[in-house]
Amino acid sequence: MSGFPILDLVVGVTFIFFLLSIISSSAVELILTGLNARSKILGEWLVKIFDKEITQSNGTKVSLGQSIMDHCATTVLTKPGVAPSYIDAKNFTSALIEKLTYDPENPKSVAKNVTEIITSIEKSSILSTELQRAILSYAYEARDTYDKLSSTTISEVEYFRSKVENWYDTSMSRLTGSFKKRFARPFTLLVAAITAITLNADSIAIAKYLYSNPEARAKLAAQADQVIKDSTYIKALNQMRAANVDIATVNQLETNLATGVQNIKAANAGLSDAMPLGWKSRTNVPITFVVVLSKITGLLATILAIFMGAPFWFDILNKIANMRGTGSKPASSAGDGK
Repeated sequence: MSGFPILDLVVGVTFIFFLLSIISSSAVELILTGLNARSKILGEWLVKIFDKEITQSNGTKVSLGQSIMDHCATTVLTKPGVAPSYIDAKNFTSALIEKLTYDPENPKSVAKNVTEIITSIEKSSILSTELQRAILSYAYEARDTYDKLSSTTISEVEYFRSKVENWYDTSMSRLTGSFKKRFARPFTLLVAAITAITLNADSIAIAKYLYSNPEARAKLAAQADQVIKDSTYIKALNQMRAANVDIATVNQLETNLATGVQNIKAANAGLSDAMPLGWKSRTNVPITFVVVLSKITGLLATILAIFMGAPFWFDILNKIANMRGTGSKPASSAGDGK
């Protein structure tokens, strides 16, 4: 117990929100992984931006975007014509340059410098005029910058590659926003509602329970202190914060989901009088308009809290933990003066 009951109360409620958010976030990631939502978004972008048709070495005609999806530098185990969930900027740039500089009359030739790359891009007809001008500007800038440097540590081709990689990363940042709007946020809201209603996670009831049970407050606060130092949770939260969320495997997501459920059960089981979680029969509580309104408000508050996400509540826990652990100012030494 920190000596500040209100802080323990806030920590307890925040800790419950954090655990519920972990469950919800892991469930949403499993759903989106099953639906291949990220690969669909990335595939749509590639086909839309690189829409010109090209003839592949085997004679088939596909869009440049689909050809990049199927390139050996970008594809993993996905089917032909289907984008992977994530393409690294370096791999994307390698595939794009290979397609732009490919010479069917001399298929084994490779562009050795930016000048040869510029020549290939200028002759190419597989890019839209707008995109062709943009990539050429990167190439000219890379060549001019390289020529002006008195000392260099990388080649002019690397300068050009870095320009294309920066453009790709910027596009992926915007694509992440589109992904969140179309898939992540709607599914998060849906799963948050299912989680809150299934568990009967009423924020008002939980707050009232913790307010009237000092021992429960102290136990939850102690569990929260342990969780914010847990490397497993920190790793999972870093994965959630990452722009390319394809770094978490299905097994990791299932583990995070199971861990969240176990911690909810542990938090409940460790209390002498269980928290108001779950739909239990309460015959002694009359069903009135005020009771129904309180229940709806409490569930809505929990849904909105879960929607904020586990990283948000983890950061709040860290900040409150720092406030609770500040303590009193140490006494000054004799040499510090009066």
